[in-house]
Amino acid sequence: MLIFLLIGIAAGVASALYLAYNYHPVNGAIYAGIFASGLVAMYFAKKLTARSVSWYLAGALPVHLAIHFTIIGDFPQLIGVSHALLNFLSLP
Repeated sequence: MLIFLLIGIAAGVASALYLAYNYHPVNGAIYAGIFASGLVAMYFAKKLTARSVSWYLAGALPVHLAIHFTIIGDFPQLIGVSHALLNFLSLP
């Protein structure tokens, strides 16, 4: 199970760093493909089970989100946009 955790960490880091250096909306499909590449490999290796997917996501999501928060910095921007929209909707 440790191998699935390590594969998830590698995929999470690779996809987030790809987005960090190629930040453009068109690159979203490539970004998602890199994130899911480990799952596709597990499918073809006949290792895709609920347990392996959970280990994969347990490795991929924390490092992926950490890179989003620290390097890319787009999540705080999205939170600010949502607060701005909420304030706009509350105007009379």
